[in-house]
Amino acid sequence: MNSSLKIYDEAVYQFINTDFEIETLADDCQFTEGPLWNKEGYYLFSDITANTVYKILPGKKKEVFIANSGTENIIDEDLKPDQIGSNALAYDKEGNLLVCRHGSHEIAKWDGNQLQPFISSYQNKSFNSPNDLIVDIKGRVFFSDPPYGLKDGKLNPEKFQPLAGVYCYENGATKSFCDKYLYPNGVCIAPNGNDFYICSNKPFENFISVYDLETLQFKRILANENSDGIKCDPNGNIYLCNKDGIIILNEEGKRLALIQPPSIPANICWGGEDFKDLFITARENVFLIKHLLR
Repeated sequence: MNSSLKIYDEAVYQFINTDFEIETLADDCQFTEGPLWNKEGYYLFSDITANTVYKILPGKKKEVFIANSGTENIIDEDLKPDQIGSNALAYDKEGNLLVCRHGSHEIAKWDGNQLQPFISSYQNKSFNSPNDLIVDIKGRVFFSDPPYGLKDGKLNPEKFQPLAGVYCYENGATKSFCDKYLYPNGVCIAPNGNDFYICSNKPFENFISVYDLETLQFKRILANENSDGIKCDPNGNIYLCNKDGIIILNEEGKRLALIQPPSIPANICWGGEDFKDLFITARENVFLIKHLLR
């Protein structure tokens, strides 16, 4: 029996290999987030507190990929000192790297040498601290904007957004479409291309919202669960990162299993040649589970 795995429903055996091992790739970070696989064979991840994006290959030491990834202005009275860095990372349709920047209150685009402002404001105000993002097959950029990076982790409507929203950016226009959370966090698109998931890690917001990806209208509550990062597998199962570990739900929101890494996970991504490996950012650590998916 795998001591890192708790089974709730035997249906999970259809989807994952249960005899997995959790490999530690790095244990000397501060607060890791934003995991992303690059087809060249490496992972990227943010260390929010270190204000750095790192590159790591399995079996190799991490190396700096982008310094000052959240802000160049590390002394700012409007910011929470340990939350100044970058958070989520994603590639757009053209293969450009997009970066959620807490300290600069924006989504930036990496040009290979420096970060260029890309999505910087809404209704003439800067964002709070863009947290998670995902790009759909049409090239639309979706992102959440909680106030985690702001002083005391609270909204500052005089300078930034009055709401902690979730946004859709398309063809130069930004639209806010979710105001159900005070701390919206992870965002994810189901493989069916129809459902868009939003979650919060706050105990008082323990519900996973489902929106219609085309109309951006609210559809239903999937489950009463908390989550920081959220991802789907190709079978439509949903993976939630919270204080208990990585919870696997089916498409109906039923718990299938719980993976318990050595430290609390913040986010995950799929990687490897066949996208069956699970890369985990977890506080000061980054972990890898090879061949988790069947």
